[in-house]
Amino acid sequence: MDSSIASKTIDTPIDISGKDPSIVVKTWFFIGCVSFIFMGWVIFNWVTAPYFGRTVLPPDVDVPLQFKIGGHAVEIGMSLVWMYFIYTQLIKPIRQTGQPNTLGLLGIAFFFAIFWDPSMNFIQQGCVYNPYLFNMGFLSAEIPGWMSPNAERLPEPLLAWAGGYPGFLIWGCLFGLAAMRWTKARMPGINNVKLAIIGVFATMVFDTVLEILLIRVTGIYAYPGAVRSLSLWGGHWYQFPIYEGIFFGGWWGLCTVLLYFKDDKGLTWVERGVEKIDMCRRSNFRKGMMRAIAVVGFCQVIELFIYVMPMSLITANADPFPDDTPAFFTVGTRMCGPGTGTACPRPDLPIQRRTDLEKYSNSPRYSHEEAMKRVEDNFGKN
Repeated sequence: MDSSIASKTIDTPIDISGKDPSIVVKTWFFIGCVSFIFMGWVIFNWVTAPYFGRTVLPPDVDVPLQFKIGGHAVEIGMSLVWMYFIYTQLIKPIRQTGQPNTLGLLGIAFFFAIFWDPSMNFIQQGCVYNPYLFNMGFLSAEIPGWMSPNAERLPEPLLAWAGGYPGFLIWGCLFGLAAMRWTKARMPGINNVKLAIIGVFATMVFDTVLEILLIRVTGIYAYPGAVRSLSLWGGHWYQFPIYEGIFFGGWWGLCTVLLYFKDDKGLTWVERGVEKIDMCRRSNFRKGMMRAIAVVGFCQVIELFIYVMPMSLITANADPFPDDTPAFFTVGTRMCGPGTGTACPRPDLPIQRRTDLEKYSNSPRYSHEEAMKRVEDNFGKN
């Protein structure tokens, strides 16, 4: 009896400081659970809504062959890439050690980051998608507080992003990690803050180059609702807002930094202390699940604060859609433009809210064409 008590005491030492060494992972695990509950509630409301279904490209609106090929290439290619990472970063490590790699857990977190993908449209529409690719509309209209109208018609490319988000973002993390390791090898005395800045900046650069290529080569999406003076090729449909690279690449870059700084057990900051939780000691599955949910919680929080909030505020002050914006991005989705009954956002028109269409259904309404004529008469052309 005495020996068992002694053994138990050795196995579970008491922290006389009164601090819980697992408080960090428990906190992020809780945040991750809350995130999953919220996302699940929104998704349930979306798939049970009467409007749930694909946004179909009208027969009179065409998509260039280059963009059809490019879009399908992303759907197929990035799905294969994500499957490769699932095997190498999740399945294989679990077979060998009982635990997945943190890079694989970040891939899972990036997959769920799709939830906030079109969040720059929160107040008014700024990004658009090509309805030629497989989509089921999107769930944005069910997010509490979402303002922009016709959000349920946004043709989020589900197959392309299901593989693309984890695949592309893992590649970006690997690029950022390479930049940090290269810098550390040549400047061993560099402090961690400067090293983290290099990792974030490298990921921003990766995002900027990647998104420019995706827009110009594949035509999957575009940012017509951008501030032209803060965009590359401002005034054209393929304009790229520099602040997209800063904010999206910024939250993504923080994931790179998280991945770089690991302890001697191979755990990142948000996972530390998981091995001190009794239920995780007894089960590799529970330990892996707690780590995964904690990483998802971290990614959700930084995406919200570093990307979602600033991008939606900037987009509310965007310039008009460029005149050369392809029809498949606007009238092809029936979200705005000629014949849709909704004018595309512009600073010389009031910001439209999704509740306005129902609230003022019995009031006189101007067509898109008449609204544009009044804007031209009063303010001139763009």
